[in-house]
Amino acid sequence: MNPVTLNFAQAVLKDAGIESFLFDMNASVLDGSSTIVRRRLMIIDEDETDARELLNAAGLGKELTFEEPQTAPRATNTFLSKLLQTFSSKPK
Repeated sequence: MNPVTLNFAQAVLKDAGIESFLFDMNASVLDGSSTIVRRRLMIIDEDETDARELLNAAGLGKELTFEEPQTAPRATNTFLSKLLQTFSSKPK
C-alpha cells in the first residue's frame, strides 16, 4: 500500500529484467485513501518464483501476498445473463 515500497519493489524487479504492472493506482488516487482501494504490483505467473526471491532478498518479504483469482458464480437464470448470452452467441 505504501507508494515508496511499491516504487522500490518495481525498481528491484526492473533491475532484474522482470516486468511488473501497477494495478488500481488511479482508483486509489480518486478514492483519496490507500486503505479502501489498495494498489497492487502484479507480475506474470512465470516470473513469480524469481520475483519472490528477489523481493525477499530486498527485505520486502513481509509485503508479499498471494491471492487466488476470484471467479464470480455463473448466473444462468437471470434476465441479464440470458440477454448477454443472446448477444454474445454467434450469428445464425
